[in-house]
Amino acid sequence: MQLIAEAYDILKRGLGLPEDEISAIFTSWNKGVLDSFLIEITAEILKFKDDDGEPVLSKILDKAGQKGTGKWTAINALDAGVPGMSWSFNAFD
Repeated sequence: MQLIAEAYDILKRGLGLPEDEISAIFTSWNKGVLDSFLIEITAEILKFKDDDGEPVLSKILDKAGQKGTGKWTAINALDAGVPGMSWSFNAFD
C-alpha cells in the first residue's frame, strides 16, 4: 500500500498528471507483473467522479481530526508507567 501511495504521489504531484491518466497507468501495471487487487481497486477509485464531474479523490483532505482519545490514552500510559510511545506521537501531532 505504501508503494501504491508513493507512486500516486509521484505521478500526481511530481508529474502533475490528472487522475484519469494515473488510473490508466495503474490499470496497465495491473496487467503485468504487478497484477494485484490493491492496484486494481486503486485504478477504479481514481476513475470515480463526484456529481460535479471532478475526481472524488482530489477532494479528500490529507489530514485527520482528533477527539482526544489518543491524548487521554497517552497520558494514562505515562501515569501508569507503561510504554505507549509508538502511538502517542500521533496523538500529540
